[in-house]
Amino acid sequence: MSEIKKKTSREKLLDVTFHEVYIYGYCGAATATILKKAVVPRGSMYHHFESKKALVLAMIEERLVPKVREFFDYELKTDMSAVRIVEHAMKKVSRNKMLIKHGCPLHRLMFEMGGLDKDIAKACEVEFEHLAKNFEKVLAYGQVRGEIRVGDTRVMSEVFIMTTWGILSRTPDASSGELFLRDIESVVDGLRA
Repeated sequence: MSEIKKKTSREKLLDVTFHEVYIYGYCGAATATILKKAVVPRGSMYHHFESKKALVLAMIEERLVPKVREFFDYELKTDMSAVRIVEHAMKKVSRNKMLIKHGCPLHRLMFEMGGLDKDIAKACEVEFEHLAKNFEKVLAYGQVRGEIRVGDTRVMSEVFIMTTWGILSRTPDASSGELFLRDIESVVDGLRA
């Protein structure tokens, strides 16, 4: 029974930490606030994580990475054209209210922590590499089929992801799924052969 309770406390800490870091950033996500919102005592947190940094590193692996992979579904599906895969992924992004309002959680954390903490920055960079490699496969598939005209698929995959993140970086009041689709459409059109 105590194992279930410990797991529940850990899971609550990870969930609240994801939300707090996503909305307020690493520096703005106060440990006291995380504990209060998770309804977990400080001692329980330190039972699972030796520090706020350790909690955030676990959150990246167990919450942020799965969510980013769900948000940016760049998996190669050979029953669709490459352009259709990209359009499908971008329509999915346009319907995600959190992404439209707050931008990409990976991008936000990478940007904030790039010069502040090498371990957190590295964990974010590993996931960026995963996204870029998946998207590169989609572009290469489209290039072979004559649908995509880009030359260096690796460079274009990184540029496309960063452009997507940039479009998602509008202020919350100036963001909408419709605006995102309008702007990303010209980027997708630039990929077509």
